[in-house]
Amino acid sequence: MSELQAAGTLPAEPASVERRQPYELVPSPDKVPLYELVPVQGPRGQVLDGYRGVQTMNNQEVVAIVSSRYGLVQHADIARAVHELGAALEVPQPEADSPPFRREEIRLYSGGRKMEVKLVVGTRYDIAPRESLFPAVRVTNSLDGSWAVRCEGLGVRIACANQIYAGMGSLVELRELHLSSATDLLGQLKRAIHVILERFRGATEVYARSMGQEILACDVEPALLAQGLPKVHAEIIGTRAEVLASHNGALSRWTAYNLATSRLTHEVSVGLDRARHFERAAAGALLLPS
Repeated sequence: MSELQAAGTLPAEPASVERRQPYELVPSPDKVPLYELVPVQGPRGQVLDGYRGVQTMNNQEVVAIVSSRYGLVQHADIARAVHELGAALEVPQPEADSPPFRREEIRLYSGGRKMEVKLVVGTRYDIAPRESLFPAVRVTNSLDGSWAVRCEGLGVRIACANQIYAGMGSLVELRELHLSSATDLLGQLKRAIHVILERFRGATEVYARSMGQEILACDVEPALLAQGLPKVHAEIIGTRAEVLASHNGALSRWTAYNLATSRLTHEVSVGLDRARHFERAAAGALLLPS
């Protein structure tokens, strides 16, 4: 990147700044920035035909340099398509005393290179007393060629608004949605969301099963570490598990998992890839016995 110069300005880093937030919340699809592809110059000013810069149209900041074969899929098109689908789906009705959560949320990561849209849909699942969930979907897009449009399932636990992820294979991730037009985008997202909703009942079975299975509190931290969760988080979750454990040092897998998701949802702020890795680590360690 240091030897390539796009026809825009790379965001300057002041000499002394506060740590950059891992994401920026965007209030609505119409506020999502638009981007364009611009020529890229080499270190001696020559135009490099094999590369293009991805530049914001409002302030000419370059957010990524990509191959000339890269096909630009606008974040705004994704956000509008998800919003349109949300308007056609049932609006979730949480309990009066449940924590508030956003039904639709748009986040830009890495200065705009990546975007995440979350949409909570209206079908409520009650899997046990005071354990109700709303299914949700996450749609992501990148402007640096690291992935195409993706759609995956997750959930929101009403009692504490924790974001939850099911055991591997229970909630589908449609990694690559190959697009050819705006109509194609809307159609593929619609199909993906319906597939996820069909699979969500399988996820609730994983959750319900974990309520009847126990894990030793002393095993929580090692299980999380084995799945790749950083020690700083695994240690905190393990300590909280020991506090809640019964006289025999055990607690349900569901309780341990909710300790993990509470920590990762409300106390940890990281980039998009790290957040998804943490979710999978917690689910793999605590929902699924080895």
